[in-house]
Amino acid sequence: MRWRKRSAWQMMMGHAYSATVDGSVTIGLGYAAEDPYAVHVIVSADASDASCWVFARDLLLAGLTGQAGEGDVVIGTEPGASVVSIILRNGRDMLAIDLPRAPLCQFAADMLSIVPRGREGGYVDVDAGLRSLLA
Repeated sequence: MRWRKRSAWQMMMGHAYSATVDGSVTIGLGYAAEDPYAVHVIVSADASDASCWVFARDLLLAGLTGQAGEGDVVIGTEPGASVVSIILRNGRDMLAIDLPRAPLCQFAADMLSIVPRGREGGYVDVDAGLRSLLA
């Protein structure tokens, strides 16, 4: 039996800006074939406090080459830039995070090698989801 990669994880340092934060943050990115449309992002300014955000993987992919998103999550970069900015809003607060583009692009390539674009539906178990909702 051939082993097949089912998830991708990436840790990196970034710089965050908000009304109360201006400094380094640790970012954890996660992707799993079992949730093929979503990217999980964990943001931590220190070891005791972290927040988790989940948004569409297509939003991340689009933000690697231009501006994408509106509302709670906006991602973007400028042509030729080495930094990607992610802006997270929760209704009352906003956090902007600058991340190095190269590791984000590697994470995106890993995601696409696990579940290629257009094949996400083949990884979703609709029947199991319905059973879970009806249980």
